[in-house]
Amino acid sequence: MGGGSTAGQLRRQLGRLQKDFDTIVAGYNANRVALAAAERAERSAVARLKVARREYDDARRQISDLAALVYRSPRPPFGLAMGAGEPGARLRAAAILQLQARNQQAIIGRYATTRDARGRAQDDAAAKARDLRERDTRADRRKAEKLIATITDRIDRLLVAPGVRRSDGSWAPELPSGADNITPRTRMVRDQVKRRFTLSGIGCYRTLQDGGEHPQGRACDFMITTGGTWPSPAQKAQGGALAAWAIKNASRLGIKYVIFNQRIWQGAAWKSMSDRGGITANHQDHVHISMH
Repeated sequence: MGGGSTAGQLRRQLGRLQKDFDTIVAGYNANRVALAAAERAERSAVARLKVARREYDDARRQISDLAALVYRSPRPPFGLAMGAGEPGARLRAAAILQLQARNQQAIIGRYATTRDARGRAQDDAAAKARDLRERDTRADRRKAEKLIATITDRIDRLLVAPGVRRSDGSWAPELPSGADNITPRTRMVRDQVKRRFTLSGIGCYRTLQDGGEHPQGRACDFMITTGGTWPSPAQKAQGGALAAWAIKNASRLGIKYVIFNQRIWQGAAWKSMSDRGGITANHQDHVHISMH
């Protein structure tokens, strides 16, 4: 970035950088989703393994009992119940024992399969975690955010508010003009805010009985909610960022004061304001910016 870059060149650089930043964030989020899926698969496999383990223990115990019966009895243990004196009965008893043994072996086989599946799920989750650590994009993200802030700041420094600035640093008054009935300085700030922030609405000129800068075309209300409703944490953060941007560029853009969240900034520190009895009246759903 050369020292003589124009606002257009800087905006193009910012656009390219924003695309790179979006790719970094998308990759990071996709990796986290994959890791979460692998962890869910592992938890499911652990639950199935517990069930299979109980079946396995029961099967092993039954096989052990059957083996003890066969060892202690000269005839198949079911012989008495089925007519031990008949050869056919002894064969049927032996067949039942064999069938039960096969069933228990099948249960043991299912346990082994479930155990192996659990191991694979665990390995997959561990591999995803390693991959996430290896591809951790937080450092890249911080770097991109810092560069974006640098470029945005350079764009702001290229802004020159219209109108006359006196030798003592004060601004000469401007008259409203155009269909929107606001001053050129107010229009510039409004347009720059629209470029940088996503808002629910913007209101500048309006007629009021109690004076203020709105009837003079020297103020705008930048809505962070639809009006009259409490802002969400994200909306409140958006309002704070907008107010901070206005304060940072106040001297260059001819901003007189900023009101937000029942506080007012007039060139020094924020000061609390008295309760005016409502969300909008207390400037909790919008940021007010007045111009010189």
